[in-house]
Amino acid sequence: MSGALASDVLSYAGYIVEAGLLVYLLARGHGKALWELVFYLAMSLGVIASRSYTLHKYGLASPQYGNCYWTTDLLLVLAAFVLVTSFFKRACSENPQMWQYVRFLLGTVLVAIALLSFFSLSSHKDKFFSFFIVEFSQNLYFASLVLTTLLYLMTLRMEVADDRLGMLVCGLGIEFAGPAAGLALTYLTRGNEVARVVGVYFFPLCDIGMILTWFYAISRVPGVEKAALSRLKPAPVFAEGNVSRF
Repeated sequence: MSGALASDVLSYAGYIVEAGLLVYLLARGHGKALWELVFYLAMSLGVIASRSYTLHKYGLASPQYGNCYWTTDLLLVLAAFVLVTSFFKRACSENPQMWQYVRFLLGTVLVAIALLSFFSLSSHKDKFFSFFIVEFSQNLYFASLVLTTLLYLMTLRMEVADDRLGMLVCGLGIEFAGPAAGLALTYLTRGNEVARVVGVYFFPLCDIGMILTWFYAISRVPGVEKAALSRLKPAPVFAEGNVSRF
């Protein structure tokens, strides 16, 4: 199987499982409880449709496709940041004061990345907007990776009651860590054959791994309500007898 064919097969497999998870969430009535997943999946599928349409109409080397690709990439990274933020809010559901601090920290990170990207591109005034989108997307991507790692450690340290949240964060970590490692490998190897093979096979596999992890978390791992009920211990039989005597 050629590299291009393998990439297409894995990419379309990822699209199918994404659409399947979105349908499952809506069909099972999880749309409100897990709105952030619905939002991210809908955004991802919208990005795929937009890129496919632009590619088919204008071609791979066209400026229209380049603008579409990087604009939708920014939208997808912003959707991922919203997802990370919502996971932090879930983790702090039992500690509102901590959520106020975390919310301020997340807002500060977003503003700092925007300012850093703005000032780092002062030498590209002719194509400032396009360069800013690329720089801001990449910086926000790596910041989201770090925040996801901190979020996972936070769920372990605080012993969050929502068992499902830990699995959802793990899935997001797979999505972030894979491409980040691939980009680092591309930089270290200066884009040689090894980096190309990683891009062909590893990136789509990370997408599929995230969706399958989410699918398992939603279908098999209890949410915060069921987890809380399972932790309630039934009253001893002798206690019921004592109560009935009064």
